[in-house]
Amino acid sequence: MDDLRHRTVVITGASSGIGLATALAFARQGANLVLAARREDPLRRAARKCEALGVRALAVRSDVTDAAQMHALAQAAVDAFGGVDVWINNAGLSLWGPFADISAEAQTRLIAINLHGVINGAHAALQVMRARGRGVIINTASFAGRIPQPFSAAYSASKFGVRGFTEALRYELATNTDIAVCGVYPTFVNTPTDIHSANYTGRALRPIPPVLDPDRIARAMVALAQRPRRAVHIGAQHALVAPYALAPELVGRWLGRLGRWFLLESGPRAVAFDGTLFAPVQEGTGVRGGWGGPERRRAGPAAFATLVGVAGLSALALALAQARRERRTGTGHPNPS
Repeated sequence: MDDLRHRTVVITGASSGIGLATALAFARQGANLVLAARREDPLRRAARKCEALGVRALAVRSDVTDAAQMHALAQAAVDAFGGVDVWINNAGLSLWGPFADISAEAQTRLIAINLHGVINGAHAALQVMRARGRGVIINTASFAGRIPQPFSAAYSASKFGVRGFTEALRYELATNTDIAVCGVYPTFVNTPTDIHSANYTGRALRPIPPVLDPDRIARAMVALAQRPRRAVHIGAQHALVAPYALAPELVGRWLGRLGRWFLLESGPRAVAFDGTLFAPVQEGTGVRGGWGGPERRRAGPAAFATLVGVAGLSALALALAQARRERRTGTGHPNPS
């Protein structure tokens, strides 16, 4: 799909953040948009912004945790535009805090949004795409779907689940269709996530820089629609994946200590809140949020510590891996005595 003009793109979580940035990016390419989110007024404003760029856009209030609503969303795309070419499962949020201190209800709801929402959306998309035998499904995962994120355990579980689901479905469909399934794995993004995400840390949520601009993720979505591939990893923090693969216990414990200090023991105090887990909020309707201001600057020392830690852990992990190989193969230098 080099030319996206008049193609039909469905995007969940389109009322703000990455979803809104992605809708505008596809609108600039001339695609028809079907936008979904729980907040009706911001969603309609998003559709009008897309239409101002010269395309047709349909706003459909939907909750991704409801499979019937996802199938109704797919049918709305068929009724309005005749089918679906690209379906982007983008709706999601994060949840922060010590696992044992967060209610089971909140953990379950997060999994329903982040993982079941992707499954529901993909199932609905396939009912339309299979008739043509082609299409592109793009799932928004996370850096936390490649390496565990302490003090956000349910979020990591949901994003590891998205990753496994995305890759399993990709290879299943590759056996007899031209339907591609792709994963996008961003790190921290400057969206209104600090308003929408559930926070039980007792501290204000802060990202670890560098923080990505949502437009960068949107451009990656457009590129995947045009040239589908298995995965796109965006953000410097992905550098931790290699040392974690080599020395998971060492890196994991370091991440746990860093997370405890950064999330629970430093930064301004804040009251715990549910974010948009159980109901949408009126605030946070733009592409960008508050993660680009003073709180991000205060997080600078943590960013420096992270970079130093990554470099040190990478070197140590490589040394440990080399030592293990030498023990297995007996190629270490003999003791001269």
